[in-house]
Amino acid sequence: MNEKSLTELIDASIASGASALPVFPRAIAELRAALKNENKTLDEIAKQIAMDTSLAGQVLRVANSSFYGGLNKISTVKEAIVRLGLSRVVQIATLMIQKGQFSSKDPGFSAAMTKLWQHSAAVALGSAWLARHLGFAAIEEEAFFAGLFHDIGELLLLKCLDEIRAQNPNLHLPNDLILEIIRSQHETKGAWLLNAWNLPDAYAQVAGSHHQPITETTGTIELIVRTADTVAYKLGISIRPQTELMVSASEEASRLGLSDIKLAELEIALEDSVALSS
Repeated sequence: MNEKSLTELIDASIASGASALPVFPRAIAELRAALKNENKTLDEIAKQIAMDTSLAGQVLRVANSSFYGGLNKISTVKEAIVRLGLSRVVQIATLMIQKGQFSSKDPGFSAAMTKLWQHSAAVALGSAWLARHLGFAAIEEEAFFAGLFHDIGELLLLKCLDEIRAQNPNLHLPNDLILEIIRSQHETKGAWLLNAWNLPDAYAQVAGSHHQPITETTGTIELIVRTADTVAYKLGISIRPQTELMVSASEEASRLGLSDIKLAELEIALEDSVALSS
Protein backbone atom coordinates (compact mmCIF):
# COMPACT_ATOMS: atom_id res chain seq x y z
CA MET A 1 0.00 0.00 0.00
CA ASN A 2 1.32 3.46 -0.85
CA GLU A 3 1.03 6.61 1.25
CA LYS A 4 -1.66 8.18 -0.94
CA SER A 5 -4.09 5.28 -0.72
CA LEU A 6 -3.48 4.93 3.02
CA THR A 7 -4.10 8.66 3.46
CA GLU A 8 -7.39 8.24 1.64
CA LEU A 9 -8.38 5.48 4.07
CA ILE A 10 -7.44 7.71 7.03
CA ASP A 11 -9.44 10.64 5.68
CA ALA A 12 -12.43 8.34 5.08
CA SER A 13 -12.12 7.01 8.62
CA ILE A 14 -12.10 10.54 10.07
CA ALA A 15 -14.97 11.68 7.85
CA SER A 16 -17.07 8.71 8.98
CA GLY A 17 -16.65 9.71 12.63
CA ALA A 18 -15.02 6.38 13.37
CA SER A 19 -15.14 5.09 16.91
CA ALA A 20 -11.36 5.24 17.02
CA LEU A 21 -11.29 9.05 16.98
CA PRO A 22 -9.96 10.52 20.21
CA VAL A 23 -12.53 12.44 22.27
CA PHE A 24 -11.90 15.33 24.64
CA PRO A 25 -12.44 13.86 28.10
CA ARG A 26 -15.32 15.61 29.86
CA ALA A 27 -13.53 15.22 33.19
CA ILE A 28 -10.68 17.44 31.95
CA ALA A 29 -13.13 20.17 30.93
CA GLU A 30 -14.75 19.98 34.38
CA LEU A 31 -11.38 20.24 36.14
CA ARG A 32 -10.33 23.22 34.02
CA ALA A 33 -13.63 24.95 34.78
CA ALA A 34 -13.19 24.26 38.49
CA LEU A 35 -9.66 25.68 38.40
CA LYS A 36 -10.93 28.93 36.88
CA ASN A 37 -13.98 29.19 39.17
CA GLU A 38 -13.08 31.51 42.05
CA ASN A 39 -16.19 30.38 43.93
CA LYS A 40 -14.99 26.76 44.06
CA THR A 41 -13.38 25.88 47.37
CA LEU A 42 -10.41 23.57 47.79
CA ASP A 43 -12.68 21.07 49.54
CA GLU A 44 -15.10 21.06 46.62
CA ILE A 45 -12.37 20.44 44.04
CA ALA A 46 -10.77 17.75 46.19
CA LYS A 47 -14.18 16.07 46.49
CA GLN A 48 -14.70 16.35 42.72
CA ILE A 49 -11.45 14.47 42.05
CA ALA A 50 -12.06 11.98 44.89
CA MET A 51 -15.45 10.96 43.43
CA ASP A 52 -13.50 9.00 40.80
CA THR A 53 -11.74 6.51 43.05
CA SER A 54 -9.43 5.27 40.30
CA LEU A 55 -8.41 8.83 39.41
CA ALA A 56 -7.95 9.77 43.07
CA GLY A 57 -5.74 6.71 43.58
CA GLN A 58 -3.57 7.63 40.64
CA VAL A 59 -3.29 11.24 41.79
CA LEU A 60 -2.13 10.06 45.22
CA ARG A 61 0.35 7.62 43.66
CA VAL A 62 1.90 10.40 41.60
CA ALA A 63 1.80 12.93 44.45
CA ASN A 64 3.71 10.44 46.63
CA SER A 65 6.23 9.62 43.89
CA SER A 66 9.84 10.77 44.03
CA PHE A 67 8.98 13.41 41.42
CA TYR A 68 6.63 15.26 43.78
CA GLY A 69 6.84 13.40 47.09
CA GLY A 70 7.90 14.75 50.48
CA LEU A 71 9.06 12.91 53.58
CA ASN A 72 5.58 11.94 54.71
CA LYS A 73 3.05 9.93 52.74
CA ILE A 74 -0.21 11.68 52.00
CA SER A 75 -3.49 9.80 51.84
CA THR A 76 -6.12 12.26 50.61
CA VAL A 77 -6.59 14.44 47.55
CA LYS A 78 -6.96 17.47 49.81
CA GLU A 79 -3.53 16.76 51.32
CA ALA A 80 -2.13 16.50 47.79
CA ILE A 81 -3.58 19.92 46.99
CA VAL A 82 -2.10 21.42 50.17
CA ARG A 83 1.34 19.94 49.41
CA LEU A 84 1.56 20.57 45.68
CA GLY A 85 -0.88 23.38 45.02
CA LEU A 86 -4.23 23.20 43.26
CA SER A 87 -2.95 23.82 39.74
CA ARG A 88 -0.31 21.07 40.05
CA VAL A 89 -2.88 18.52 41.27
CA VAL A 90 -5.20 19.44 38.41
CA GLN A 91 -2.25 18.91 36.03
CA ILE A 92 -1.63 15.45 37.52
CA ALA A 93 -5.31 14.54 37.31
CA THR A 94 -5.42 15.79 33.71
CA LEU A 95 -2.45 13.60 32.77
CA MET A 96 -4.03 10.54 34.35
CA ILE A 97 -7.34 11.15 32.55
CA GLN A 98 -5.69 11.78 29.18
CA LYS A 99 -3.43 8.72 29.52
CA GLY A 100 -6.47 6.48 29.01
CA GLN A 101 -6.67 7.55 25.37
CA PHE A 102 -3.26 6.08 24.55
CA SER A 103 -4.16 2.39 24.35
CA SER A 104 -4.52 -0.33 21.73
CA LYS A 105 -5.01 -4.10 21.64
CA ASP A 106 -2.39 -4.32 18.87
CA PRO A 107 1.07 -4.79 20.44
CA GLY A 108 2.77 -2.65 17.79
CA PHE A 109 0.36 0.27 18.07
CA SER A 110 0.27 -0.11 21.85
CA ALA A 111 4.06 0.32 22.02
CA ALA A 112 3.91 3.39 19.76
CA MET A 113 1.11 4.94 21.83
CA THR A 114 3.04 4.35 25.05
CA LYS A 115 6.02 6.21 23.57
CA LEU A 116 3.74 8.97 22.34
CA TRP A 117 2.11 9.22 25.77
CA GLN A 118 5.50 9.55 27.49
CA HIS A 119 6.46 12.24 24.96
CA SER A 120 3.20 14.19 25.40
CA ALA A 121 3.39 14.04 29.22
CA ALA A 122 7.05 15.07 29.17
CA VAL A 123 6.40 18.04 26.90
CA ALA A 124 3.36 19.09 28.98
CA LEU A 125 5.28 18.97 32.26
CA GLY A 126 8.39 20.44 30.65
CA SER A 127 6.40 23.32 29.17
CA ALA A 128 4.81 24.07 32.56
CA TRP A 129 8.26 23.88 34.18
CA LEU A 130 9.73 26.29 31.63
CA ALA A 131 6.88 28.78 32.00
CA ARG A 132 7.28 28.70 35.79
CA HIS A 133 11.08 29.07 35.76
CA LEU A 134 11.26 31.75 33.06
CA GLY A 135 8.94 34.15 34.85
CA PHE A 136 5.81 33.28 32.84
CA ALA A 137 3.81 31.73 35.69
CA ALA A 138 0.66 33.45 34.43
CA ILE A 139 0.68 31.22 31.33
CA GLU A 140 1.80 28.00 33.03
CA GLU A 141 -1.59 26.32 32.63
CA GLU A 142 -1.83 27.25 28.94
CA ALA A 143 1.74 26.04 28.35
CA PHE A 144 0.89 22.73 30.05
CA PHE A 145 -2.19 22.11 27.90
CA ALA A 146 -0.49 23.28 24.70
CA GLY A 147 2.33 20.84 25.47
CA LEU A 148 -0.07 18.01 26.29
CA PHE A 149 -1.98 18.44 23.02
CA HIS A 150 0.83 19.50 20.65
CA ASP A 151 1.08 15.99 19.13
CA ILE A 152 -2.58 15.01 19.45
CA GLY A 153 -2.56 14.60 15.66
CA GLU A 154 -0.17 11.66 16.07
CA LEU A 155 -2.65 9.98 18.41
CA LEU A 156 -5.45 10.59 15.92
CA LEU A 157 -3.42 9.03 13.09
CA LEU A 158 -2.31 6.04 15.18
CA LYS A 159 -5.89 5.33 16.25
CA CYS A 160 -7.15 5.56 12.66
CA LEU A 161 -4.38 3.26 11.40
CA ASP A 162 -5.03 0.87 14.29
CA GLU A 163 -8.71 0.65 13.33
CA ILE A 164 -7.93 0.32 9.62
CA ARG A 165 -5.62 -2.63 10.31
CA ALA A 166 -8.16 -4.22 12.68
CA GLN A 167 -10.73 -4.10 9.87
CA ASN A 168 -8.20 -5.42 7.33
CA PRO A 169 -6.11 -8.07 9.18
CA ASN A 170 -4.08 -8.93 6.09
CA LEU A 171 -3.15 -5.33 5.39
CA HIS A 172 0.63 -4.78 5.51
CA LEU A 173 1.60 -1.46 7.10
CA PRO A 174 5.39 -0.97 7.04
CA ASN A 175 6.70 1.03 9.98
CA ASP A 176 8.52 3.43 7.65
CA LEU A 177 5.23 4.26 5.93
CA ILE A 178 3.43 4.79 9.25
CA LEU A 179 6.19 7.07 10.53
CA GLU A 180 6.22 9.09 7.29
CA ILE A 181 2.46 9.61 7.44
CA ILE A 182 2.68 10.67 11.07
CA ARG A 183 5.58 13.03 10.32
CA SER A 184 3.88 14.68 7.37
CA GLN A 185 0.27 14.86 8.63
CA HIS A 186 0.22 15.11 12.41
CA GLU A 187 0.33 18.91 12.56
CA THR A 188 -2.64 19.41 10.23
CA LYS A 189 -4.65 16.62 11.79
CA GLY A 190 -3.85 17.82 15.31
CA ALA A 191 -4.98 21.38 14.63
CA TRP A 192 -8.18 20.04 13.06
CA LEU A 193 -8.95 17.83 16.06
CA LEU A 194 -8.35 20.59 18.62
CA ASN A 195 -10.63 22.91 16.66
CA ALA A 196 -13.22 20.12 16.56
CA TRP A 197 -12.89 19.88 20.36
CA ASN A 198 -13.57 23.63 20.48
CA LEU A 199 -10.46 24.30 22.57
CA PRO A 200 -8.71 27.71 22.58
CA ASP A 201 -7.14 28.70 19.25
CA ALA A 202 -3.69 28.89 20.86
CA TYR A 203 -3.60 25.10 21.28
CA ALA A 204 -4.50 24.43 17.64
CA GLN A 205 -1.91 27.02 16.58
CA VAL A 206 0.86 25.18 18.45
CA ALA A 207 -0.29 21.74 17.23
CA GLY A 208 -0.45 23.00 13.65
CA SER A 209 2.92 24.74 13.40
CA HIS A 210 5.38 23.44 15.98
CA HIS A 211 7.66 21.92 13.30
CA GLN A 212 7.35 24.88 10.90
CA PRO A 213 9.94 27.66 10.60
CA ILE A 214 9.77 30.13 13.45
CA THR A 215 8.37 33.59 12.65
CA GLU A 216 8.21 37.00 14.32
CA THR A 217 4.65 36.23 15.39
CA THR A 218 5.51 32.92 17.07
CA GLY A 219 4.22 33.40 20.60
CA THR A 220 5.81 32.64 23.95
CA ILE A 221 3.69 29.55 24.59
CA GLU A 222 4.71 28.03 21.27
CA LEU A 223 8.38 28.89 21.90
CA ILE A 224 8.13 27.11 25.25
CA VAL A 225 6.42 24.02 23.79
CA ARG A 226 8.86 23.86 20.87
CA THR A 227 11.79 23.92 23.31
CA ALA A 228 10.35 21.19 25.57
CA ASP A 229 9.48 19.18 22.44
CA THR A 230 13.03 19.43 21.10
CA VAL A 231 14.55 18.42 24.44
CA ALA A 232 12.24 15.38 24.54
CA TYR A 233 13.41 14.35 21.04
CA LYS A 234 17.04 14.83 22.11
CA LEU A 235 16.54 12.63 25.18
CA GLY A 236 14.87 9.91 23.10
CA ILE A 237 11.44 10.41 24.72
CA SER A 238 9.66 10.02 21.38
CA ILE A 239 8.71 7.46 18.75
CA ARG A 240 11.21 9.32 16.52
CA PRO A 241 14.28 10.09 18.73
CA GLN A 242 16.75 12.70 17.46
CA THR A 243 19.64 12.55 19.90
CA GLU A 244 21.86 14.72 17.69
CA LEU A 245 19.78 17.87 18.26
CA MET A 246 21.55 20.94 19.69
CA VAL A 247 18.83 22.67 21.70
CA SER A 248 21.10 25.45 22.97
CA ALA A 249 21.76 26.54 19.36
CA SER A 250 18.06 26.80 18.48
CA GLU A 251 16.30 30.08 17.79
CA GLU A 252 13.63 29.11 20.33
CA ALA A 253 16.22 28.85 23.12
CA SER A 254 17.73 32.16 22.02
CA ARG A 255 14.35 33.96 21.98
CA LEU A 256 13.56 32.62 25.47
CA GLY A 257 17.00 33.57 26.79
CA LEU A 258 17.69 30.02 27.97
CA SER A 259 21.09 29.37 29.52
CA ASP A 260 22.91 26.02 29.29
CA ILE A 261 22.25 25.53 33.01
CA LYS A 262 18.53 26.09 32.61
CA LEU A 263 18.43 23.66 29.66
CA ALA A 264 20.26 21.05 31.75
CA GLU A 265 17.67 21.51 34.51
CA LEU A 266 14.90 21.13 31.93
CA GLU A 267 16.44 17.84 30.76
CA ILE A 268 16.33 16.52 34.34
CA ALA A 269 12.69 17.59 34.67
CA LEU A 270 11.80 15.73 31.45
CA GLU A 271 13.72 12.60 32.45
CA ASP A 272 11.85 12.56 35.78
CA SER A 273 8.55 12.91 33.93
CA VAL A 274 9.02 9.50 32.25
CA ALA A 275 8.74 7.72 35.60
CA LEU A 276 5.84 9.97 36.51
CA SER A 277 3.88 9.10 33.37
CA SER A 278 4.45 5.33 33.56
